[in-house]
Amino acid sequence: MLGIFVDINNELADIAKEAKMLADSVRIYEEAANVGPVWTWLAVQGLASGVEKIYTGCERVMAMIASDIDGARIDHSEGWHVSLLKRMAHPFPSVRDTVISDECFNALERLRSFRHRERNSYGLTLDPGIVLERAVETGSAFEKFRSEVNEFAQKFSGPDNNGSWKP
Repeated sequence: MLGIFVDINNELADIAKEAKMLADSVRIYEEAANVGPVWTWLAVQGLASGVEKIYTGCERVMAMIASDIDGARIDHSEGWHVSLLKRMAHPFPSVRDTVISDECFNALERLRSFRHRERNSYGLTLDPGIVLERAVETGSAFEKFRSEVNEFAQKFSGPDNNGSWKP
């Protein structure tokens, strides 16, 4: 296995631990509904943070692919998060096919959009229902992402004589 894919597997393993913790937290949140406003605030903050951490981990994996496979880092200017996600959903000419499907793109786009809101809002303005919905969606979105990244990794044998990655 190539070094970049060892690093990606390590990252995916860490994200999977976070996803398991988020899934367990969703169950606890649902069991303890209506405990009180402070509990709700704490729980909503925790779930929102879990979604944010998992999406950010997926984004790190995508950035690794952009840098090491595509050989073209994403410029961190306005809108770079969307650009990175779109890049993974499209082939990179003469280098690779798509990394993620349209279905995976759409699931991750919902998480990316939520992450933006979570990072730029006070906890009291987050809708607990939407936070719970995104927290529940996160597990399947991550599993789809992990599966597609692993499938993508299987296509690569290593760099050619020019240092370019070859399928």
